[in-house]
Order: sequence, then structure tokens, then C-alpha cells
Amino acid sequence: MKRSISSIARTEYLRWITNPRILIIGILIVFIRSLAIEPLLEHAEKMGDKLHVLEPFIAAGNSSVLVMLIPLFFLILMSDYPKVTGETLFFIQRSGRIRWYLGQFVFRLIALFSYLGGLLLGTMLFSGGVWKPSWSDVVTKFKAFFPDESLSFASKLLPSNLYNQMTVGMALLHTVLLIGCYLILLSEILCFFKLIHKGQAGIYAVVLLIAAGMVTCTLGVKEKWIFPMAHTIPWVHFDIILRESQSPIWHSYLYFVIAIGTMVLLNLHFVRRMQFYNTENTD
Repeated sequence: MKRSISSIARTEYLRWITNPRILIIGILIVFIRSLAIEPLLEHAEKMGDKLHVLEPFIAAGNSSVLVMLIPLFFLILMSDYPKVTGETLFFIQRSGRIRWYLGQFVFRLIALFSYLGGLLLGTMLFSGGVWKPSWSDVVTKFKAFFPDESLSFASKLLPSNLYNQMTVGMALLHTVLLIGCYLILLSEILCFFKLIHKGQAGIYAVVLLIAAGMVTCTLGVKEKWIFPMAHTIPWVHFDIILRESQSPIWHSYLYFVIAIGTMVLLNLHFVRRMQFYNTENTD
């Protein structure tokens, strides 16, 4: 069983990683460099200090704008999956539907961490930063030295209710895990619609889910916790000044466990009933 699942995952991953579309990761890194890294580097120059090498990635994962772009670019990369071709039908005949789905799930996990790993490496290379034991002065003291710029976009990338609440390492861990959960949930939703032969509707559903999350997070309404985006951004969980949480961060992990678990169960149910005829043309 393990061999067939890993074989399916490996085949799908090789197909995914060699697709020219993978180059859009570089385009996203250019966006991150323009929107997050360069403004932070300008702050570093004014402070006469260097960034922590991990701060640009954490900033990208805590920006409401970039947390919208990161899943949208992942959506572009995953919109064709799972693909069902003649080769896929051969895999299904040999391994069975459940193993095929589990292989697809493993593939999505590997693709997800490759995607986030590429973003992390790219932001580190452009950061001009160094390893430090804690947050840099660029992040924690810039507003005190330049109060007139305290409301700028760059100053809001790493807010006080992030660096006052957790270390750089914990911020990185929560950022990676929560974005990872978000992307897995979105990919499972895409898979669900693909299994019921409504792949195009799945893309619309995911885009609407991302948009609703961004709007409610921007407005700061309580309804933001209904959507996964608010659960994805670590600083949203904490008060600006007090060492209190608006919503315990473990609630977000529970939210994703329930949401992803529900989608996995739905997909396991529908993969047993799926009719594999003309699948590549069902969208």
C-alpha cells in the first residue's frame, strides 16, 4: 500500500515540478520583494541596521495583501489537479481509488512544502539580513525613531502584536504551519469539486473564500473567524498592547483540523463514487 501511494505521489509531483507554470513562484517572489522586502530594507537603511534573515518571509505571511496572493498563486499551480488521464486510470486499476486519493493527498503535501520552501528561500536570498537571536531593531524600534512613518505599509508588515507576543522562531513556525493548513484546505476544496466534475466551480469557490476572508480581515469584524484567512495570520490572534489573545492560536489549528478533516472525509466518500469517464474534459 505504501509503495503504491508513494508511486502516485512521486509521479504527480514530478509532473507538477516540471510544468513551466512552476515559474510563477519566481513571479510571486518578485511581488514579495516589491511589497515587503524593499520597504523593510529602506527602513533598515534608515536605522543603520540589518534585518533578521527570516523577517521578510514572516512579514509576507502576516500581510493581509500577501496572504491573499500566496494562496491565489498556489491556486494557479494546483488548479489542474488531480488530473485524470489514461495513465491515471492505470494507477487506479492497479492501486484502487482510495490509494489513488491518498497518493494525491501526499502529493499535495509535498507540493505545498516545496512551494513554501521556495518562497522562504527566495525571501531569505533577497533579505540582505543576518541571523540574530531576536527581532531586529528595524522591526521593534523603527516607529520610535521615525514616528511620522508609523502608519506606513512597511511599518504594518510586522506589527507589535506579533513581535511582542512571540519570538522570531515561533513566528516563523506558526506562519508556515497556518499558511500550510490554509493551502491544504483550499486544495482539498479544489479536489472535492474535481471529484464531482465541477472543477471550474471549485476555482470560483476558492477565490470567493479568499476574497471573503480578506474583506472581513480588513474590516476587522468578528465574522472574519468564519473564514480561514483570519486563522492564517498569527498577529490577528493577539491584542496590540496587552499580552492577551483575541482568539487563542490553538483555536485556529483546531479550526483547520476540523475543516480539513471534513473535506478529506467528503473526498474519500466521493472518490468511491466517481465515474472516470472523459474526466480531463469535465471542466
